[in-house]
Amino acid sequence: MLIMDVNQLEKLMRNLVIKETRTNSLDLLESKLVDVDQEVYEVMLRSASLFQFLADASSDQFNIAARIIYDKALEFFPNGSMVIDQFIERCLTHPKNNVKQFGLRGAATMVDESVALALLNIQLLIQHCLPMKEVFVKTMMDLLVKTLPAVFTEPGVQEHLAKVLECNETIRCRVYEIVCTILEKRPDLLPAADPILKRALADLEKDDVLLQTSVLPILTQLLVTEEGYAYVESVDLFRKVYTNFVAIEVNPYVRFVLPNALKFYANAASVQPALFLSRYPEALDFMFDKAATGDPMLMAVAYECLGIVGKINEGKIHLSENQRHKMDAFLKELPNVLHTTTEAFKVRFIECLTNLLSAESEPVDNRISSITQKWYETMTEREDLEMVQELFKVPFPDIKMATLRLLSVIVDYRWGQMFFQNTACFGETLLNRALDVDVNVTQYKYDVIKKLSQSATLDSFASDALKQYVSEGAFYRKANVEVVIEGGP
Repeated sequence: MLIMDVNQLEKLMRNLVIKETRTNSLDLLESKLVDVDQEVYEVMLRSASLFQFLADASSDQFNIAARIIYDKALEFFPNGSMVIDQFIERCLTHPKNNVKQFGLRGAATMVDESVALALLNIQLLIQHCLPMKEVFVKTMMDLLVKTLPAVFTEPGVQEHLAKVLECNETIRCRVYEIVCTILEKRPDLLPAADPILKRALADLEKDDVLLQTSVLPILTQLLVTEEGYAYVESVDLFRKVYTNFVAIEVNPYVRFVLPNALKFYANAASVQPALFLSRYPEALDFMFDKAATGDPMLMAVAYECLGIVGKINEGKIHLSENQRHKMDAFLKELPNVLHTTTEAFKVRFIECLTNLLSAESEPVDNRISSITQKWYETMTEREDLEMVQELFKVPFPDIKMATLRLLSVIVDYRWGQMFFQNTACFGETLLNRALDVDVNVTQYKYDVIKKLSQSATLDSFASDALKQYVSEGAFYRKANVEVVIEGGP
């Protein structure tokens, strides 16, 4: 194959602009570009015809063009180049939005391969792509989350972000989400992010339920770090959420915000449990109240939130010592909820119980073991795992998997291993391979059985059966031997 020269390239570029010859010219360009040299490639990037083509290309043609241009860019310039920076800049400043999107795709391709993006192009992404109505939203947001931290304090970046905040609510929420996601890993940037966060807080105060429903979950991301928690407390957001969404009379609109308010408080409690729960006891009252509403959606969220609070040791201790009566009432009602709820919600309730009973670390703390045993006994009024076995018998893979995760955290405790042994037929049910219908459930069941087989608490008969199962492997099938009788049918 002859190497393409500049004249051949220019002819192909002209044919790309013509709709009737575009597809064939694009295929020919891709085949010839395999052996093209860097000089010809750079001529192509500067070609006006290329931008005319991009302005009118179909999505399939866009995909081919991206492969042609950006794969070759990484081949010629694995560490980046002004040539590529200038091409992406021309795309991002093009009057046609689809050409801007092509530049966005190129920028994302470069960054995914650890090629640094020029500061100007980051600013252009903020200026031109972030406010676009039709844009590859996830690509754009992932790209800015990766590239903004290093330049976040640059005056030009701050200026462009501030201008984007003058756009509509949807666009502003994009900015809030990008910034709060960055702050999860870079809480040191909180001072620089303060003007943006203040605008988000102002939006939360507006009488617009849809906007509030969008903004509150985004601000909840701040609670991932201690610095973010301190910021939320400094702007009195814990009180404001309670005043605006919890303490007021419930109306059909506020109900949509309540699940986000529950999650907001649960995340706060998971970061600073002792501090938060002692300062804001009304938040926990809120969770318990919504867990008993009879509204399946709100109940599921409230249960999930109590599970988040109780997943860590400090949360378990607080619930046990300071919320004993409410916790007892909650636990006694849980088996009935599990029995009567729809399959869609059952998994979420099981996951709540899994979090409440899980051991935060190894070796298991005796105090935590005592709390979880008391909780389980309060809930079932038994010293066996009959309730868990009944859940495992439900013939739906997602419920079986959730139940196995529950069983796995229970048998981390010595009391859980004893309760397992006290449960008639649970061992046989667990070891019955005929019940295995889902690959993921089968593998996880094997992992739980392996954990049980290492227990020193179980008697030798149960232990030997578990060890035999483990030695055979997760997907063992006993061979069926058939005897063929000569002369038979």
